[in-house]
Amino acid sequence: MWDRMMQKLDVGKVVDKVVDYAPNLVAAIVLLVVFWIVTKLVKNGLSRALDRARVPGDARDVIVRFAGYAVLIVALLTIASQLGIKVTSLIAGLGVAGLAVSFAAQDTVANVISGITLLIDRPFKKGDWVAIGDTHATVSQVRLRTTVLTTFDNEVLVLPNKALAQEKIVNFTLVPRIRIRVPVGIAYKEDIATARQVMLSTLQGDERMLPDPAPVVIVTSLGDSSVNLEMRFWTEDSLLKFPLQWEYIEKCKTALDAANIEIPFPHQQVFLERSEGLSDLIAAKVAS
Repeated sequence: MWDRMMQKLDVGKVVDKVVDYAPNLVAAIVLLVVFWIVTKLVKNGLSRALDRARVPGDARDVIVRFAGYAVLIVALLTIASQLGIKVTSLIAGLGVAGLAVSFAAQDTVANVISGITLLIDRPFKKGDWVAIGDTHATVSQVRLRTTVLTTFDNEVLVLPNKALAQEKIVNFTLVPRIRIRVPVGIAYKEDIATARQVMLSTLQGDERMLPDPAPVVIVTSLGDSSVNLEMRFWTEDSLLKFPLQWEYIEKCKTALDAANIEIPFPHQQVFLERSEGLSDLIAAKVAS
């Protein structure tokens, strides 16, 4: 069997084809080495340029990685052309396949682009306390497609970057200095100036409070059953926003009670007008 195969095989033709193809193969190997060097130079140069531009590390790594992929694609197409592969038809096929994939994965692509935008804009970083809508959470991880948040109740939220990029984001860690608001209502019959002094007295000796700007108590509105006051003061630690608010709501309640200043609760008064029908009804009720 081997002899028959060797008889059918024209060794001379095979050698001629190998000799004819050898320059292309050598050129392909040379191109492979050249593109490997070019890839290293492009990635290193781009990384240094992004460092000088102070682009965040996460965003820099993503951009450098994509630049490497772009050089790799050009290298593969060039080497394939050198080896005699019809690159035009290959590119056409990849284009059709890419179009189909882009339609099928458009949400994923949008999330990746939004992730790159978030990494470049840097509205938050890992460990920051942010508010997104009514949700307060700590940023646990910023990924290319999603962002992982951990709420104060230790619930893990995984949000698509596309949705996150369109939301209003409040970053409390970005500027630690923050104002605390303590809402309290007093009865209409009470004196506002006295209530203001009582509320401000609760802040004495608290080193967490900044002396400048000075704390104030203002009237925010006139409610149905109360004059609504708000004590405002500043602190350096944004993480104390809610703990201080809750603490001083209780302190103000205790201090106002001690000063005999009423904190009212909603109530209704019903007034009945005298009428002939009502008088007859009362008389019948009394007679029975």
